[in-house]
Amino acid sequence: MHVLSRKAYLVLLAGDISILYLSVWVTLTLRHFRTPDIDLAIAHLTSFSFLFSVWFIIYFLSGLYGRYTVLFRKKLPNIIFVAQTINVGVAALLFFSIPFFQITPKTILVIYLLVSTALLYFWRVYMYPNILVRKEIGAVLVGTSLELSELSEEVNRDPLYPLEFRAIIHPELSSDEEIKKTLSILIESGSVSTIVADANSHSLDNILPYIYELTFIKKSAEFIEVRSLYQEVFERVPISLISDRWLLNNVNVVSHRVYDALKRVVDVVASLVLGVVAIAISPFVAFAIKMEDGGPALIKQRRIGRHAKEVVLYKFRSMTGSDDGIWIDRDGSNGINRVTKVGQFLRKTRIDELPQLWNVLKGDISLVGPRPDIVGLYEALVETVPFYKLRYAVAPGLTGWAQTAQVYEDGNSSPQSIRETRMRLQYDLYYVQNRSLLLDARIIFKTFKVVLTKLGS
Repeated sequence: MHVLSRKAYLVLLAGDISILYLSVWVTLTLRHFRTPDIDLAIAHLTSFSFLFSVWFIIYFLSGLYGRYTVLFRKKLPNIIFVAQTINVGVAALLFFSIPFFQITPKTILVIYLLVSTALLYFWRVYMYPNILVRKEIGAVLVGTSLELSELSEEVNRDPLYPLEFRAIIHPELSSDEEIKKTLSILIESGSVSTIVADANSHSLDNILPYIYELTFIKKSAEFIEVRSLYQEVFERVPISLISDRWLLNNVNVVSHRVYDALKRVVDVVASLVLGVVAIAISPFVAFAIKMEDGGPALIKQRRIGRHAKEVVLYKFRSMTGSDDGIWIDRDGSNGINRVTKVGQFLRKTRIDELPQLWNVLKGDISLVGPRPDIVGLYEALVETVPFYKLRYAVAPGLTGWAQTAQVYEDGNSSPQSIRETRMRLQYDLYYVQNRSLLLDARIIFKTFKVVLTKLGS
């Protein structure tokens, strides 16, 4: 059984083929800064046509035509880029070793890699879902939690997801036999072709062999692990669905050693470049802070760094007291630690955090990562929020996934309740599990977007 209909796959395949040919034309145009003449275009299109049959084998092997290729859209950039890189390598070997092709494109292959990757991603993520027939995959959700109800509502509401939950089975309200009977009726009637469930839930221990038989032996249905779908839809990890066993299998630090090394290089280079800007504007910032209330321009804070080790961070002062409550200037305000007028601007533009570039250069924190807590607050949250320490499995950062993805109540810039803190942890755990240079770049881009939006408001 296929997740998508034959018609949907044919549309997907036709679009991919069109994109490959269009990419050749666009590449030639960019390479020669003009519309390619007919002879040049035919020579390249003919040569590339021989390659496309080989390339589609690589596409299949890399998962571009695998199950739920439409559902898990956020994995597409990496899959497409890896597949295209391999394809360009294959093309280079053939073009340079077989005289039959009669072309030896060097620059063209590099341009083609970038063009085809961008066009394939745009087609797969933004165009194809809008052409696809809506809600053609019926699904049943097995499990009960607030996150699962949220997942069901969001997937059914969003027209870009072809999946529709048509039934929810609550394991704690039904016997094993009742669950099996319900699944059998739903699948045999054709109403449902996909089962979404928590494979690690002990409440389903007696049901999983039956689900395995339906999905892997009889092939009468497909199976999706609920955490994978939840993370795809919300880009955060559902805390109520994780356990120590799941964390050990999914939050792997060793496998990110190359990424950590490259990220450190980026941190050093960026902190040096941005540090020049920080040094240039620091005298003006310090003067403005001094003029308002006469207090110090810089403050030091004891915060939590990677592996829960304490670090000292520096900031431009934005409050009448320091952010961790050390009083600086009373100025008749009855001891209330409030944001200053200059501080409001510094916070809106993130200028107050520029001194932390020194901490980035030292390695105390990174440019991107979960925001570090004040020492006292961290100790309280560890006692209250499950798995809270895990956000410090990576180096904290100047900006992070939660800061750019989470919407706080009343326009706050940080969590002001346990509920918001739990939500922030879901985003932080998503970052810890999925961290990459591509995700870091996305976070930095969104940070600039958030800052510019605040300046315009």
